[in-house]
Amino acid sequence: MLELTAGSDPQAFDRSIDSQVSRLRKKIETDPRRPQLLKTVWGNGYILAAEVHPA
Repeated sequence: MLELTAGSDPQAFDRSIDSQVSRLRKKIETDPRRPQLLKTVWGNGYILAAEVHPA
């Protein structure tokens, strides 16, 4: 996401993605301090860890 949103200077926006993920966690997680759906992959970013069922 950072590469797509930052353009030519990704360091200027490195915390903005973290802030957006934090806000999203507050909306979707039961306990945002212990996320189960949107997990951090240290050194790489984030992963959606939700179980998906075909309709």
